[in-house]
Amino acid sequence: MKKQRLKSFSYVGALSLLVATFSANAMAGNPAFPPVEKRPAQAAEQPRFFVKYHEGKEQQARELLRSHDIEVVDVLDNQQVLVVSATQEQIDELNDNELIDYTEPEPIRRLYSQ
Repeated sequence: MKKQRLKSFSYVGALSLLVATFSANAMAGNPAFPPVEKRPAQAAEQPRFFVKYHEGKEQQARELLRSHDIEVVDVLDNQQVLVVSATQEQIDELNDNELIDYTEPEPIRRLYSQ
């Protein structure tokens, strides 16, 4: 009986170690999760902004961004927001356009422990 328990505990331990190894490898090379110390540097070199457009004006807003050489990075469809990578000067040019409701810098989120 004791041998059987010892054997099952060793199998569980080996399986846990195997799972931990594979899950760590899966996150280590994922570009969506860069190391924490690199995030502020990335944010400083490539500022991102939220550009909120008026309902039903997504295509026109995208054309406006394209005409200002602004890259769309992500889309928040439910909120009618385009996440863009641009300079502050490029964003300032958009603020007076009737297609755009408002613009704001994308917030940089940090862990509480930092």
